[in-house]
Amino acid sequence: MASPVPRPSPVAAVLAALAVLVGLAACGPPHAGSPAGGPAASSAAPAPSTAPSTGASPSTSPSAAPVCPGGGRLDRPDRAVRASSAVTGWFVLTTPDRCATRAKVQGAYAIGADTLVTFGAELTPASPADLRPGADDERFAGFAVDGEDGYDHAVARTGGGTVRHVYTYAAKATFDDAAIFCPGRDGRTTTAHGTFTWWLLPVEGGYSDCDSPSRTYDLVVAHAASATDADSLLVADAERFGMSVFLGLPKPAPDPEAPYVADDSYTQTLGGFTARVLAGWNARYGTRDAFAGVYQSLETAVFTDEASWAPNLRVYELQHRIVGFRLPRDKQRVVVSPYADLRRDGGVRVAAVRPALQRIADTAAGLRMVLAPQDGGGTGRVGVFGPEDRDQPVRADLRGIVGGTTYGDAYAGSTATLYAEAAKVRGATVWANVEVFRPPGQVGDRAPSDLATLDRQVALARPHVEKLIGYRWDDYLDASGLAEAIAARG
Repeated sequence: MASPVPRPSPVAAVLAALAVLVGLAACGPPHAGSPAGGPAASSAAPAPSTAPSTGASPSTSPSAAPVCPGGGRLDRPDRAVRASSAVTGWFVLTTPDRCATRAKVQGAYAIGADTLVTFGAELTPASPADLRPGADDERFAGFAVDGEDGYDHAVARTGGGTVRHVYTYAAKATFDDAAIFCPGRDGRTTTAHGTFTWWLLPVEGGYSDCDSPSRTYDLVVAHAASATDADSLLVADAERFGMSVFLGLPKPAPDPEAPYVADDSYTQTLGGFTARVLAGWNARYGTRDAFAGVYQSLETAVFTDEASWAPNLRVYELQHRIVGFRLPRDKQRVVVSPYADLRRDGGVRVAAVRPALQRIADTAAGLRMVLAPQDGGGTGRVGVFGPEDRDQPVRADLRGIVGGTTYGDAYAGSTATLYAEAAKVRGATVWANVEVFRPPGQVGDRAPSDLATLDRQVALARPHVEKLIGYRWDDYLDASGLAEAIAARG
């Protein structure tokens, strides 16, 4: 990361920060997304393509227009650092909008960030009907290949075999030839509904195989509304600012019977798809300085009963092994961000924290793991308090979570306790994932936090971790004005 420029006067700093954080935001509206990073489809659809379905790769490079509507030239990034926040990394939502991407990268950099983390989308069980007109999800309802029904086209490519299951993947990412291992079966096409990439994954064999001995395949169909790859825009802009990006791995759907546990009934298919995603990333970003590694998008709990959470650990081990043989050694790094619950009523014992985090760290499979536990300050599952606060009443916005009680009676441990235990884990670098929002309860539902609370979260975590990252830039920092408050403080 570049060194900060000489700091201007306080008034000039505030005005300049507002220009960066507010003016550039006018490049495009903020893009909403789920807390787990689920993408929102772009409203712009590309024109139908007459090229063959295995033709040229979708666009991964920016267009020529250098100026954003809200001001600021894309060819002249503003690299001024106007504040030195202790939180030096942010989760971000990707977008194929060049100006919106520049605004968030430049805005985060302006307050001292050097790291960005994205979420992967869900590989979702579906059916042939979900790929046809009239389907509930309009993104996939137009899947067609050269005018032929997309599902029927895929079945014909099995060579007389069968399609066992269908899965869909909705992201703002496109896939080029490096991700298409089996051109005779897999392919890519662009229609009025967007860019589709599809794979026929063998239900047995290795994660890179093309042929199924039983001629049975699972069909995966990915959709991107824009032909511009959102990940590529983010990596390119991060590189301009000397920042690092961790891209989110695809994740499985939750178990219908256990919403926070992965459905691991299709790990063979998840593994095959993950291998193809990573092959595409390796081709695009394997030599890019900004691409630092991956984020484990399946988030798991700090648990007492490992058996209940074993499906999540199995997915970790599977995907981390694949990262190890699909990415170059210097990119074999994974950020994992488990969440904790240290409430006395229904949480886990403090004594269980380190063993659970150690078990998670042991899924590294030879990768360099960054263990970044969520601090729980935003959800209210972990208390933001020091020893001197034990007998103090909890904040008003926590009363809907723990009742009208004191910190000491509500929580078995604080965020400082959580990170002190995490620091004892072997084989992992420890970061803090700071939740910059308020919990649901009497004072709103997931509203942005305030600067004083963020400062307290930082102070409690900082002695125990190497780095602090925050959740998340697009809504709780940028749109809320909290980023401006950090910039104004300098």
